[in-house]
Amino acid sequence: MDKSWNKPAVGLLVAGALALGTAATVSAQPAGEFGADPQHKNHVSDWMLEHADKDPSNWLHYGKDYESTRYSQAAQINRGNVKDLVPKWQVSFGKLEGQDSEGVVVNGTVYVTTSFNRVISIDGRNGDIDWVYTRDLPADVFPVLCCDVVNRGVAPYGDKVYLSTLDAHIVALNNATGAVEFDVAVGDYTYAETMTIMPMALEGKLIMGTAGAEYGVRGWVTARSAEDGSEVWKTYTIPEGGIVDGQETWKGDSWKYGGGSAWVTGSYDHDLNLLYWPTGNPGPDFDRHVRCDDPTVHTNLYSNSTIVMDPDSGEIKFHFQYTPCDPYDYDGVNEVILADIAGKKVWLHGDRNGYLYSIDRTNGQCNWVVPLGTVDWNSGFGDNCTPIMDWPKMDVTYDKVTRVWPTLDGGKEWHPMSYSKNSGLVYVPTYNFYMDLQAGLMEWHSGEWYLGSSILRFGSGNGAVNAYDAASGDMIWTRPSAAPATSGILSTGGGLVFFGGPDGNIQAANDATGEALWSFQTGSGIHGNPTTFTVDGTQYILAVSGAGGGGLWPLTYGDWLNTHTKGGMIIAFGLH
Repeated sequence: MDKSWNKPAVGLLVAGALALGTAATVSAQPAGEFGADPQHKNHVSDWMLEHADKDPSNWLHYGKDYESTRYSQAAQINRGNVKDLVPKWQVSFGKLEGQDSEGVVVNGTVYVTTSFNRVISIDGRNGDIDWVYTRDLPADVFPVLCCDVVNRGVAPYGDKVYLSTLDAHIVALNNATGAVEFDVAVGDYTYAETMTIMPMALEGKLIMGTAGAEYGVRGWVTARSAEDGSEVWKTYTIPEGGIVDGQETWKGDSWKYGGGSAWVTGSYDHDLNLLYWPTGNPGPDFDRHVRCDDPTVHTNLYSNSTIVMDPDSGEIKFHFQYTPCDPYDYDGVNEVILADIAGKKVWLHGDRNGYLYSIDRTNGQCNWVVPLGTVDWNSGFGDNCTPIMDWPKMDVTYDKVTRVWPTLDGGKEWHPMSYSKNSGLVYVPTYNFYMDLQAGLMEWHSGEWYLGSSILRFGSGNGAVNAYDAASGDMIWTRPSAAPATSGILSTGGGLVFFGGPDGNIQAANDATGEALWSFQTGSGIHGNPTTFTVDGTQYILAVSGAGGGGLWPLTYGDWLNTHTKGGMIIAFGLH
């Protein structure tokens, strides 16, 4: 989809990796995989995608690699010189509202999405715009969007970049011109099946999931042909009839409106040939009485889970559920990081429910679980880290108001964490706020909110970026802030972690100690994810800025915009 390597370029890449002090270099791409035609220099092959974890120059996946580590070996920018970072170029999006995207980079070309489904192709060397794609969205899509008009990025594959849209289409754009090569409906937006996800490109397929749990949509993950957008497979995250291995996990016919949407990109283990996809909250969000009487029976599978799937068929092999019978809207859709740690194949997951997990990715057995902040909804854990609900005290009912830590945003919101192969630490952007809840009985109607609450109030708190030992779960350091941590994390071979915040500052810290080393005020809140790339021997850091999005921050701090402004942009930083 994006651009292709030729043999001289790979030689430069390897040499450049060595010069930049990276921990690993990219092995020579097999003959015949490059595509020497200069018209297709940005072609992205399966080989490139598979080996993205060893590539210090590009950013090809949502999480940098199939493992979703958000770690780059690039080390030209390091602890010793990061103080010399300055803006090299910036591009205005020409759009307001939330900017949840990131810079995707292929051989020096930056692709970035904006609110309202605009795509911009930029020369990463100087900030010149190559082309712009702007989608005409139907007016009736906006009332069925949960959480602003956001998008999380295009997937580069072959000679195209692929965009999932708010009106539930997959659009293939020519990576050199921006011309539409196909535009195919994937869901029904009038039913509130909407899409903000960056698709995963994998062996001729584009894998993606729907949003819409807040409207009672029954969630799904689907694979589409990268050639023409046709369906390869589709797997519902809520089992039909609620029957799983002979156990009814949904009360009555509540499965029909069960939520479990899948709007954050999953991860892929090439050796095991398994897909790890996170799923979100059940519906209705807060009224568990409709769908669950006993959390040991009506677990509401596969909501709030990581489902492990066959990428060729979509078959669910096994799963891990973080919050069964959830009455708190702990949308467990956060990313899944795959890593080999202390001789174990694990996945790492920071959940909205307030806990960080390490799970054996071969069988779904929990290694450890630790709190990210204040958590009071459960009284402990049973077998395999299954939470023990502290009910009736912390139950959400029709006749009382329950104060719960954390809020529906977490814990940890959707903003992705990073695992550094340099430090062995996992860096987690956290929230630490409370909410007041009271359930409210409501009927489901297509295209309407289906929350099941009569009272939903957010309280005060704080945020932090926390660093944990990925082998043990021990906290190593924390950088607290008055506001929640509202951007993804980037870690690098230069011994650095980069992150932003709703105050507009992009920051760099020492990855081992958390010591603040650099910051820059972008002028608007940061809710997207920093990325990095190297071209012509120069490393850049990319930051997407633009206040907005759903969740606690804009709802609780609306007066923040009295002294700050919206407005989207992407900024590239390099050494002075």
